[in-house]
Amino acid sequence: MGRYEVISGVERYRRRSREEKALILREASVPGAIVSHVARRHDVRPQQIYQWRRQLQAAEGPVFVPVSVSASLPGAEGPGSGFAVIVEILVRGGRSLKVPADLDRGLLSSLIACVEAS
Repeated sequence: MGRYEVISGVERYRRRSREEKALILREASVPGAIVSHVARRHDVRPQQIYQWRRQLQAAEGPVFVPVSVSASLPGAEGPGSGFAVIVEILVRGGRSLKVPADLDRGLLSSLIACVEAS
């Protein structure tokens, strides 16, 4: 004889701790992981995982990453060289932003936020 589970009343949403959410997000972020499979294992909807991911990204704010120089212009060693040094920044969503290298950090942070929000 098999086991049967009887659910009476309204099904309630399960509240997950931050640790549980982090564990599920880490598992879904592994290269080759399929979000719907991870969701099924943890009894959540795939949309919930995507929502947690967006919330986490929004809470972190702009992320600055290390920069490497891929090419240099002749005579662009520094100020007064006659060349404006332009930096291209790749932001979320595949967009890019080209700005002068000496742009104020506060203004740069605001520009990146605007580009990501659009």
